Amino acid sequence: MMRIPVSSPAVLGRLKNFCKPYDFVLAPILLTDKLDPEERAEKPILITRFTKHSEEWLDATYYNVRTGKECSITTGDRGNGGIPVKTYREILHQYLYHPECKFAGPDGRPCDPWTRGVLQRRHIIAADFKYCGKEVKRKLEQGPVDHETDFKVKVYASRRVSADPETLRALADFSEREIHKGTRLSRRIIRHIRHKGQVKPKTMQKIFDFLSKTKTDRPPARLWLRARTFRSSEA
Repeated sequence: MMRIPVSSPAVLGRLKNFCKPYDFVLAPILLTDKLDPEERAEKPILITRFTKHSEEWLDATYYNVRTGKECSITTGDRGNGGIPVKTYREILHQYLYHPECKFAGPDGRPCDPWTRGVLQRRHIIAADFKYCGKEVKRKLEQGPVDHETDFKVKVYASRRVSADPETLRALADFSEREIHKGTRLSRRIIRHIRHKGQVKPKTMQKIFDFLSKTKTDRPPARLWLRARTFRSSEA
């Protein structure tokens, strides 16, 4: 059973017909395994008046926020027409089979509900860095507003790109003067790209156009220097 404060605009918008602002309501956690297929598609959002006496929770009158209809709850079979909810025992029992995502099993694989043995730390290799917001899934703040759905953090992705190793190897065959003449980019930007710096996509596109244009026009710079050195030695 969750205690929901009716203090945020999201919760107040859902519950404006059921309670007053800055009030408290109780919301049970549904046992979705025992719901009908139609109820799973439109999972009920149940609330009832706040009370500290747990012996009154099972016999209290609940309201479905989606439909506004009165309903009851049950912790067993649905013989009386009540909606099945989770008990404290079932919630605590889930911890026994809850996989530890931060650790790996003895075989080095991610943990699952059946992992046994001494756990070890999972090694993470960072491929790139992405900036994201500090928003988290706060059930007590959001209240009964479909908080069981997947929550996605806002990611502030940078649109700048950097040159891949193949592009860097191709740029090594040209001098800064040749790249500047073919792309009209400043030498500072060219050095920045060569040192794996990030630039705008349109700037990197100029590099790609330059490499694709000069790929067949002339041999690589190192081969060209060898050929010129060879001719000088013959002379």
